[in-house]
Amino acid sequence: MANQHHNSNQDIDLAMVSGRIRGYITRVNDSFFNGILFLKRNIILLVILIVAGAALGYYLDQGKKVYEQKIIAMPNFGSVDYLYDNIKMLNQKIEEGDSEFLNSIGIEAESPIRELKIEPVIEIYDFIDDEDDEQQRKMQVFKLLAESDNIEDVLENMPTARNYTKHMITIYTAGTAKREAVVDPIIKYLNADPYFMEMQGEYIKNLETEIVVNDSTLAQINAMLNDFSAGSRKGSGNLIYYNDNTPLHEVIRIKNKLLRKQAENKVNLINYSTIIKENSVVLNIKKKSIVSGNMKFILPILFIFFFIIIAMFIGYYRRQMNKRKLIVTHE
Repeated sequence: MANQHHNSNQDIDLAMVSGRIRGYITRVNDSFFNGILFLKRNIILLVILIVAGAALGYYLDQGKKVYEQKIIAMPNFGSVDYLYDNIKMLNQKIEEGDSEFLNSIGIEAESPIRELKIEPVIEIYDFIDDEDDEQQRKMQVFKLLAESDNIEDVLENMPTARNYTKHMITIYTAGTAKREAVVDPIIKYLNADPYFMEMQGEYIKNLETEIVVNDSTLAQINAMLNDFSAGSRKGSGNLIYYNDNTPLHEVIRIKNKLLRKQAENKVNLINYSTIIKENSVVLNIKKKSIVSGNMKFILPILFIFFFIIIAMFIGYYRRQMNKRKLIVTHE
């Protein structure tokens, strides 16, 4: 009896599963057939939507493309915040269409500029003391990264991100642009601040003084080394030894350090020629995106999608209204 009862339960379970599978297949079949009927009823409207979407998309694809004008800039004399604030202000003036202000700084009313953006050029070694040797600098950087769970947060989102040496200014334009119409007016405006122009003069004066003093010190060190060399040649022929602990080694180390500093100072003298030193400019980089050149395919799909959503909503609304009418009739 127990076996018969168990077999009976199994038969019932199999029948229920089989019934559910047949019901699912029937619903899928009905949905597929409803889709065929929907296409049959609306084939003309769907064709019109496809043609209209393709035509409109083709027209939009032929319009002016967005191009990027990139400037690598180096803010000098502590002008990092000044640079960021002025780029933000210029961007607001462009968004507001303040033609009076833009004309005053040399940007014409018909300028193709659409947006400005600035971000640091990430170089982690900018945060390491220049006096450290290369190996020690790398160890400090790796220690910094190891203390954070997210390296990207360290490199991009740290509060000192603005203190990188170089920064990227991106100018977005509608169509291609010429340097003299887009880049030059912005660079000229950024380099016209009276306070930083005065700071520039002081920085250059101090740097030139440091170069002169270092040259004098190097001359004295060279004279000292020449005297040492001449004295060693006049000696009795005994060998002269020195190691890392002798004063001579310290003199040579100081000389090498001064030579590196002088090279750095002469490069800085070039960089200090302007408040915001323009390192490089790259013009007319075509901005790539998913929709670029693909609107003739995207718009027909969007039109059909929204048409189907609207049709489903209308069908749902009608079914609910019919239900309520039946309820009212039976009451």
